[in-house]
Amino acid sequence: MSQLEIFDDSAELGADLNLLECMTAARKAFVERICEESASKEAHVIEMLRLDSAYQLAEFMYLLRARGIASEAQIRLLADLHNDYIVNLARDEQKMARLGLNPNHLLDAMFTSDTMPRLLQHWREHPGAIDQSNLARFLFALMSAETCRKVLVACEAAGFIRRQKTAAGALLVVSRGVLEDIFGEYLRGLRQSIATGATP
Repeated sequence: MSQLEIFDDSAELGADLNLLECMTAARKAFVERICEESASKEAHVIEMLRLDSAYQLAEFMYLLRARGIASEAQIRLLADLHNDYIVNLARDEQKMARLGLNPNHLLDAMFTSDTMPRLLQHWREHPGAIDQSNLARFLFALMSAETCRKVLVACEAAGFIRRQKTAAGALLVVSRGVLEDIFGEYLRGLRQSIATGATP
């Protein structure tokens, strides 16, 4: 299909515009909701919650819950799939460049013989808990480790997560379930509005 053909069919174009309107309205409603639900109304907290990074964190938390990632074996499988993705990505220099990544980023994001046991231990001892640095590994293609930290600090202030230090000094991140609920409602509303043609 040529670029011109996209705009030639008025009925198709109208459906495209309705989809865009639904997506825009739903995303706006999601941002407004997490800001409303935030226990902190400090400007710097709200500013972080409005970023795409907060949306991406909420999506990750939602997927863990929606996919039923609960056991140690399941989080191990997720980490193994994550590592496989990185290995494949390392073979595609053009895709790495498009994502703004380099080989050092990929190495830092791998679950290794040092970091994998820590991921599994924390999940085993505190189901649902992920060390902050390991969470940044899972999200490496979406945000930097520092951005991940800043979003987590804001989400803690908002009351969406808990961050707790272990005796070994690791900083565990535990969701309170709020982000997953809000993201799930956002996604359900978006799907239903697209199906009915109504704006959410």
